[in-house]
Amino acid sequence: MWKITDDLIENGKKVGTSSCDFIEAKNIKLKHRFRLLDVDGEVYYEGLSDDCDSQRAFAPLDDFGCGYAGCSEIHYLTNGAWSPL
Repeated sequence: MWKITDDLIENGKKVGTSSCDFIEAKNIKLKHRFRLLDVDGEVYYEGLSDDCDSQRAFAPLDDFGCGYAGCSEIHYLTNGAWSPL
């Protein structure tokens, strides 16, 4: 599960939130921060996921980034630094 928390497309300003794979549930812990970037390395979206190291960790990019917004990379915050998957 994952959700977009910040839409940063407009010059890095937070302009809203949206999501396409999140249902509010008390038993789901979204604790892994991620960001979606375009081919130029510009951050378009930030969000939270329940997974950061399996194939499911690519879901935000697969579902929301590639076809919808043109994002080509997903990075997860690991030990205080952003790391590409």
